[in-house]
Amino acid sequence: MFAEVSTALHITRGAAARALGTGWSLRDRFPATLAALADGEIPARHAAVIVAAAGPIDLADGEAHRRYEEQVLPYAAAETAARTEAYAKSVVAAVAPETVVERHERAREDRRLVLTDYDDGNSLFGVITSTPLAHAAFDRATRIAREIRTIAAASACGGFTGPNAPRPGEEPTDAQFERLTEFESIVADLGEPLADERTLDQIRADVVTDVLLTGSGDVLAENGLDGVRGTVQVTVAATTLAGLDDRPAEFDGHGPIHPDIARELATTAGQWERLFQDPRGMLSHTDTYAPTGRMRRHLRARDRHCRFPGCRMPAKLCEIDHTFDHAKGGPTEIGNLSCLCAGHHALKHPDLDDRWRWTARQKPGGVIVWTSPTGRIYCDAPPPRVQFA
Repeated sequence: MFAEVSTALHITRGAAARALGTGWSLRDRFPATLAALADGEIPARHAAVIVAAAGPIDLADGEAHRRYEEQVLPYAAAETAARTEAYAKSVVAAVAPETVVERHERAREDRRLVLTDYDDGNSLFGVITSTPLAHAAFDRATRIAREIRTIAAASACGGFTGPNAPRPGEEPTDAQFERLTEFESIVADLGEPLADERTLDQIRADVVTDVLLTGSGDVLAENGLDGVRGTVQVTVAATTLAGLDDRPAEFDGHGPIHPDIARELATTAGQWERLFQDPRGMLSHTDTYAPTGRMRRHLRARDRHCRFPGCRMPAKLCEIDHTFDHAKGGPTEIGNLSCLCAGHHALKHPDLDDRWRWTARQKPGGVIVWTSPTGRIYCDAPPPRVQFA
């Protein structure tokens, strides 16, 4: 059957198997999703995501499938496939927590190094490990690479001094990094030699291999780079953290993780925030609400990613935007702030010509109503948090 379908549709056997498997699952396990697909409420990609994410649920557990579909389908109808996938994984962990924890325990046994040689003299060298640890390691390599680029750019430009300059060993802010790399570009345009001509990706790869091959952090300590740390945002129930239960934790923006990994990360966490949810699972407030840094942490916990419809850029990589422009009197308060990536932040910048400028207003609960230059209206609500039972 798979062979005939793949031949008729000119697709691979694997693609045919996935298509037929999705169709079977929609017919037998997800009737509401099938109906929504037939009525045009969701596209085929969303339906496939809903089916794939439900893989950990026992095929015979009809009640778990029903509860999963009830939560995921309304979300899928209003969001992109990528956002739906992350949310669906968390819902699966909520309706079948034992199954998810067991799968993650088995997966932890599969951690290993992988090495694949290419014909051009390069090789792929990677680590298969838990998702939050992998993202934290990648984040740290990126931060170190940016610090090296900053030092190189400052050196090439005669140094970056003044009250807004980063201190030695301190990771530059986005604005500082942008300013320094702009200087680097100017020097390159003048034909002057650069202190470091490597790209960010190249430096990141060199950092990882150098640290492993030297066997110590000395290569980083020379510039104070050993003080740079990778960051991830994980949400875990207090009872789970205390060892009273083993409910899955949530790696924000990616899905559930094993509770043991969350506990391990918590032992070295530099900061804690206690979050409170309303009955719908929406973040309502923290007990450390205050302006500046704490306010930023509140927003990142609430938004989790860029608040432009469909964007999945993690909140920690976004800018904090005043929904109603600060220059026009917009207050600096939670109800007027949101996380936007640089690209989507620019779409509503006041310097942009009105013909191309998007506008936004924030309603109670953090819902942002966007208006495109053509007058079309799009709404984006903060992603709900799945409450693990």
